[in-house]
Amino acid sequence: MKKVDMAQIAARAGVSIATVSRALSGSGRVRAETRRRILAIAEELNYRPNSIARGLSRRRTDTLGVILPELVDEFFMDLVQGIEEEAYRANRYILLSSSHRQRDFLRTSLEFMMSGRVDGVILMASQRMNDIEEIVSRSRCPIVLLNAGSHVACTASVNVDNYQGAFAVTEHLVQHGYRKIGVILGPDDNYDSAERFRGFRAALDAHGIPLPESFVVAGDFTKTSGFYGFNRLMSQSQRPEAIFAENDMMALGAYEAASRLGLRIPQDVAIVGFDDIRLSRYIRPTLTTVHVPIEELGRRAVRYLLQMIDGEADPHQPYRLELTTGLIIRESCGCSPSAPYGVV
Repeated sequence: MKKVDMAQIAARAGVSIATVSRALSGSGRVRAETRRRILAIAEELNYRPNSIARGLSRRRTDTLGVILPELVDEFFMDLVQGIEEEAYRANRYILLSSSHRQRDFLRTSLEFMMSGRVDGVILMASQRMNDIEEIVSRSRCPIVLLNAGSHVACTASVNVDNYQGAFAVTEHLVQHGYRKIGVILGPDDNYDSAERFRGFRAALDAHGIPLPESFVVAGDFTKTSGFYGFNRLMSQSQRPEAIFAENDMMALGAYEAASRLGLRIPQDVAIVGFDDIRLSRYIRPTLTTVHVPIEELGRRAVRYLLQMIDGEADPHQPYRLELTTGLIIRESCGCSPSAPYGVV
């Protein structure tokens, strides 16, 4: 079968080869109607571009680098799905790497990504790294950060409103009448965790509810840490009536610990989480949590990164987008199973 080239697409569409090239690459100005016609013809003819030749001619790889702390749990799988879908729409590939939450590996991964193998990088570095601004400023390619701390103002970042989400879910517990509320924290060097704890604490303060030191236990966003965190909270003589796990994976670990201890949720202790991963809808009782638009986080990062790569946005101009969260009311907080589910 003869390979289809851009000249054939141009002939069918009644445009120049240059117009076809701009339409397929997503760069340059092409009328929306013309672009749609070209893309439809390319799909009909099963056109597959020679990405190596195209990259050499434009000094581009058509590849986006993605560095995440982990690749194993549902949050990161959903994030990657959003990134992949948006990259696919733009005819880009992704090169995916995990830093395994190690600073040295993160730096090594960044150096590899910025050596000319990718056109831009999406980086989730939620750890408190004092040198992140220096790393970004020395980058040879555009970088978009995910969930960066508010003090990182030198670059582009796409974030979620962790503070407001944590405030809302904690206030919901207070409105249920709970006054003894414990928390299982995320990693102590993590921006998301710090913002969620800040929102949690602010909600308690707003209602004059004390937070004993013993009601705050460490975790690391894993199911295992949720399991042991729950055990520590519930082994005290003064037990919390409700627990805020700073992400859903730790909430799942708390569910398992409660089951082993013979404790009922929410009759003996209420549990709420954060992220709204798919599993939170299927465990019993269903988990009250904070909805994070995880896939949208990835899609927005890709869109802005492509704007920087294509010269439509200045890579040296600070940019910060914050996506809103929403409260998902289910059963684990004590609400009736008949209560309406959804984002509040």
